[in-house]
Amino acid sequence: MSDNGKKKQKNTLETQEPVITRYDLKMQRRKEQKRKEQRDKRIARVVGILVLTGLACWLISFPIRSWLTVHGTYVVVADEKVSRVEFDYNYYTVLNNYMSTNGYLLSLMGLDLSGDLSAQMYSDTLTWQDYFEEMAVNNLMTGIAMRRDMEAAGFTYDESAEYESFVAVLEQAAKEAGVSLKEYVKDFYGPYATLDRVEGYIRENLKTSAYLEAVAKDRAPSDADIQAYYEENKNSYDRVDYHMIQVDAQLPTEPTELADPVEETDETASDDGEESVYEPSQAEIDAAMAIAKEEAEALLDTVATEGEVYTNWAITSLNSYIRDWLSDSERQKGDTAVIENPYSHCYYAVSFDNRYINPEISINVRAVLTEDGNGQELLDEWAAGEATEDSFAALADRYNNPMYINAEGGLIEGIDAKALEEEMADWLTDGTRAYGDTTVITTSDSAMTYVFYYIGAGDPVWKVDINDILINDIKTKYVSSLTEGLTVSDPHHHLHYLEVRAQEEAAAAAAGDNDSEDGTAEGDAEEDSSVG
Repeated sequence: MSDNGKKKQKNTLETQEPVITRYDLKMQRRKEQKRKEQRDKRIARVVGILVLTGLACWLISFPIRSWLTVHGTYVVVADEKVSRVEFDYNYYTVLNNYMSTNGYLLSLMGLDLSGDLSAQMYSDTLTWQDYFEEMAVNNLMTGIAMRRDMEAAGFTYDESAEYESFVAVLEQAAKEAGVSLKEYVKDFYGPYATLDRVEGYIRENLKTSAYLEAVAKDRAPSDADIQAYYEENKNSYDRVDYHMIQVDAQLPTEPTELADPVEETDETASDDGEESVYEPSQAEIDAAMAIAKEEAEALLDTVATEGEVYTNWAITSLNSYIRDWLSDSERQKGDTAVIENPYSHCYYAVSFDNRYINPEISINVRAVLTEDGNGQELLDEWAAGEATEDSFAALADRYNNPMYINAEGGLIEGIDAKALEEEMADWLTDGTRAYGDTTVITTSDSAMTYVFYYIGAGDPVWKVDINDILINDIKTKYVSSLTEGLTVSDPHHHLHYLEVRAQEEAAAAAAGDNDSEDGTAEGDAEEDSSVG
């Protein structure tokens, strides 16, 4: 073959299309189908991931939203972020305390706790919900400020026993209410509350309460402080003895010549058909009172010997018409007076006998309080041992629930017997009572059982009362000093009362500016007048 022939054959081989058989076409289709299936699987996988991711985010949003509600910032108090759970804990705490303190008065206040508190007005500008939210914020401020001060002071306190007792009280309350502890905690502390979530708040409250008592003890008033307070408030603690005769004015029951003129109508019967009571005219009342006054004045010489005797009467319990006269610091034994009571249409012939400080003495005891009806068993256990005051103190520490009696050794000092239920008061004030006497008393209205160990007389009641007042004043001033300048911010606009308070402050400021401008104008007018 020539070179040209070889080249032509070579070119033919290089440019000729390959021959595609049926088999080749079949294998090609299989390869393309496989690639398509693989591509579809990849697309399906990506789409599936996207769909599943979206669904997961939607489902996860529920616990996230719940977590944010529970742990996210609801309000900011004293520069600290407060969650919804913590705010609710304080809100329901102040609400529950308010209910327990004023329960029987709530209806008189127009408060329906079963209704919407945000739709019931506490004042002209605040709803009841506003009021309790403001109290909750104040409670939070106090707790935060005290915790900071407590930590700075290095104060430590083991609240474990008190917390366990508190939980036991919650469990018993839930049982009595016929609900689970979980349900009861939600009812008591808010819809997002669980015992685990509020445990820290409860424990902190127990610690700060103990710290507050320690602060008050360190700053306790002296005898001189107590005496000074008494001197400024004697009428609140002094008693008086006096004699008195009441002379009632004899008001006419039918018209006299002093009666008011009336029209010629039938006024002998009331709207319901019954005979009406005659209402005397002012002239008739004045005439009857003048006669009563003369009779009372005629009794002044004998009232000290023949009048009714009133002994050991608290000045604060006297009616207002005789209180001022009897409590006058210049009053002397044997002073007499005729005092008018226009409301009751009478006069009093009064003789002053004596004035003195409340002589009642408080009582000191040790006590064990039990709900289990086993008071006699506890007393028998004590009697079977050393049967001393120290052993009773040990018994009290062993069995007392700190939520009820948290005093060491069950020691309760300064008891005013008048404030106790009758069974306890009668036993404690029995004239034969002596140191070391014991008893078991189950109260008639609460089914609580007290085991008492009598110690003896304590400080005078008036001194105990003043000491308590001064202690509370010390606590109030201490807390106020800590919370002064602390603020609250509401980034999510949950607290409506803040808007109300801001509007009130703005209105007061505007009124002050107006008063200032008016004062300036008046001053300018006066200056112009003087110059003229």
